[in-house]
Amino acid sequence: MQHPKRCLTLRLALWVLAGLLVCSLAGPAVALEKGDQAPDFSLPDLAGNTTALSQLRGKVVVVNFFTVWCQPCRHEMPDLNAIYNETKEKGLVILGICLNADPKQLQVLVKQLKLDYPVLLGTEKVSKDYGDIVAVPTTFILNKEGKIAEKIIGPRKKEEFIKMIAPLL
Repeated sequence: MQHPKRCLTLRLALWVLAGLLVCSLAGPAVALEKGDQAPDFSLPDLAGNTTALSQLRGKVVVVNFFTVWCQPCRHEMPDLNAIYNETKEKGLVILGICLNADPKQLQVLVKQLKLDYPVLLGTEKVSKDYGDIVAVPTTFILNKEGKIAEKIIGPRKKEEFIKMIAPLL
């Protein structure tokens, strides 16, 4: 008869090994930095309309990755909404990309926060393309050529965002 602790240790070791094998088969995510071209994506919003990043060339784009349950995300979203409404005439586009959300929960959040900017349903692929988003909020500010001007991990206040966006407009 095998010892219970040995069985547990063996199962854990096999689980970790299997996880490493799957991760290595999938390939590592590419870390994106300032100056890199932002990967294109085509994602649906809650109404089923699709937004492609490539269609927004010539505009400054803020791509904000978040989750429904993230409190710091919820705190920064009203500031992003205010920036969007104050600067959309100047060519600014803000896109919220929600990761791992039930569309119904997301709809409640959008309504609750009265968000005017497009909120899209994220995928594992877009998360991986942007460097495996593991911390939220993670925000990328893209210049008019679609290159990353700023990569921000963690929440920011309206004034900080404006300082980064204004020179690009």
